[in-house]
Amino acid sequence: EHKLRSYILNKLEEIPHISIINEESDSGIISFNIDDIFAQDVAVYLNKYHICVRSGNHCAKILKNETGVKNTIRLSIYFYNTYEELDQVVSLLKDKQKIIDEML
Repeated sequence: EHKLRSYILNKLEEIPHISIINEESDSGIISFNIDDIFAQDVAVYLNKYHICVRSGNHCAKILKNETGVKNTIRLSIYFYNTYEELDQVVSLLKDKQKIIDEML
């Protein structure tokens, strides 16, 4: 799980329009946003490609107050995920314009 998390974090950090909220966390949960795109829209977009994420404030309004971030996309990875699956997520998130176009 930690190797998978590190792997995808390194790739996501290379994408300029992605802001990772919990870089220092030890869990397989990665919370992030894409600049200027509503978190729920990103979740719908990824769902089209059979990638399940959570979006919103995750019933953690106190965390929202602490981080100053209202909503996030939450990707949960675990030992049963593969590097190929993570590469697919990264590939889909790289092209911000594609996300916007598919949401129209």
